[in-house]
Formats: sequence, C-alpha cells, structure tokens
Amino acid sequence: MLFMGALLSACSHTSEVKREVADAEAVNVDYSVIYYIHADSDYLYHDTTGTPVYGNSRVLNDAHQVAENADSGEVFIFYQRPEKNILWLIPRRSSRLYHYVNGERVSQVHYRHADSREAFLTTEARLFNQYSTQSGNDNHRKLFLYFGHEIPEDGGESYHRTKPNITVNTGSFSNGLQKFLANEDQRFDLVALSTCNNGTPVMADHLISFTDVMLASPQNLHLSHINSEKLGLLESEPGISTTQLARAIADHTYSRLASEVQTAITLTVYDFEIVQAFKNELNDAARAYDSLDGKQYFSENVDCVRHPFFDDDVFRNGLETWYRPARFGRGSRISDHSGWGCKPLGDIGGEK
Repeated sequence: MLFMGALLSACSHTSEVKREVADAEAVNVDYSVIYYIHADSDYLYHDTTGTPVYGNSRVLNDAHQVAENADSGEVFIFYQRPEKNILWLIPRRSSRLYHYVNGERVSQVHYRHADSREAFLTTEARLFNQYSTQSGNDNHRKLFLYFGHEIPEDGGESYHRTKPNITVNTGSFSNGLQKFLANEDQRFDLVALSTCNNGTPVMADHLISFTDVMLASPQNLHLSHINSEKLGLLESEPGISTTQLARAIADHTYSRLASEVQTAITLTVYDFEIVQAFKNELNDAARAYDSLDGKQYFSENVDCVRHPFFDDDVFRNGLETWYRPARFGRGSRISDHSGWGCKPLGDIGGEK
C-alpha cells in the first residue's frame, strides 16, 4: 500500500512543502526578480582556495540572500536539478522553486518536468504565473537572471543532462522568457545572462522586442558567474535606472573576476532603448552572421569586429563594456572589445 501511495503521488509533477498565504491586501511588491539556476549538467569547479563548488550552489546561496533582503519585492528562485527515478520507476521531484514576498519565504515547491519534450521554461513559467502575487504599482519592475552554460544558437539537445529532449537554444530561450510576461505590453526591465558567449547579435535580436536592458558576456566566463548582490540597490536606491543597476552589477562582477582569474574578462551592458535605433541593422547583422559558412560552433567566441558584416561605428552605440585581456597567450595584447561576440570562422581569410 505504501508503494502504491508513493506511485500515485509521483503522478503529480509538483509537491508543495511550504505555503504561507499572505493577506492579499497587505501584499505590495515594487519589483519581481526571477532567478533560473541550471544545475542539471557538469558545474563542478574549484574556487581560488581550491575548495570544490558543486551545482551552482554558490549562486543559489547568493539568490537566497538577495531574496531575504528584498523587503519591497518578490523573488522567485528556480533551481533546476538533475531529475532521476526512485528504483528506476518513480520519478523524483528534484528541482526546487523558492518563492519570497517582501523578504519572507512564503512558498517552496519541489517539481519535475511532466513532459520530457516540453518547450524550454514551460514548467517554470507555469509555476511563476501560479504563485505570483500579481500585485504591484504601475511601475512594477521585472528582472530575469539566468545562470548556466552557454545557450547555443541552434540545436541545444542534451543541454539538460537528464532531460535531453528539452531543447535549449536562443529561440527556445526567447520563447520561454515571454511566457513569464502577462501580455504583449509587458517587458523585462533587465535580462542578465550569466553564461559564456551569449552577448551576441543573435541573442540581442531575439530579446530586444520585450527587454529594456541585457547584461551578458560576449565571450567566456569560465564557470564563474555574474554577482547579483547589487540587486539590493532596488531597496536602497529604489529610483535607480535599469541601466545604472546593470552597470553596478557588471562593475561588481568585473572587480571580483579581475582579482580571481587570469583569463580574459568581458561583460557588456546593452541598452536596448538606444540599440532600437539600429534594430534593422542588428537584424540584418544577425541574418548575415547566421548565413556565414564555416562557423566553429564549439569554439569560444571572438570579437564580432573580425567578421565582414560588422560595422563597428554603428554597433557600439548603446553598449558599455568591461574588458580585460587574458594575462597571457595570443589575445593578451588586445586592449579593446566591441562588446559583441561571434563564433570564429574556419576560413580565417573570411574575417577582418
């Protein structure tokens, strides 16, 4: 009987282990922060003291601290973990949603993906829309922070180690993000991508229609991460602009990385209000890049300025880049970066 009960319980893909129903009239949030922390892959690395860090656990701890200090906000933390079965039969609800309102954890949900082939972020968006307070003033801000490996431009099968049929690429990511918006008029104030190689014309072209500011790395973060502690400025300086907030996050992250790594550091804030002025050129560049032959998809990005379609004078507008070359190696003498990353071409002669 106990086994049958467990089997029936497993039919549900969510399990609510904590729920505090707040007084609807008392809830008022000025902003929503959504963390998506991907841990269903190989994220083991060693910090500067040699201590092993597993599964983006440090990012999770930072997210909880931000949430606990968000006295006038709402924070969702999606921690997407490997999904396995008990006795090869009963599916585990291994992933976690932590929901905070005004600094208090009001919900905790264990979940799994009911459909092994579902569109990316479908389950997470459904949970967000189910648990969101749907309250706030007219200037309610919405921020999405993604922590994981590089989001590929195409393909993306096996991005999840235990859910290989959930395809993750630039298009599925863009479509998934929009499921967190209630209608076509809503936008994200900020989308931050703590990934390698996603500060690209293709990613920007996908996000610009529903995002005000993007923070991303055009090249490699080397399993480091964007620091999110500066989200506390939403409390201490509630009037701060999104571009100012993104700059503070980038500056804080750059300072930490500069003290820890010898490899190149590249972080860029893309102000899409300014980039909108050359949106058509951006779209043309994304298409031109997509049509190039010989792209080395599994290589680290290079500066897009090396590609024939790239107009440096146009594409630097609206960008602010934090860049330091590697301390050693072939790129150590490069002192400048356009802020845009592209895959290198196999035909070196086809590049600038």
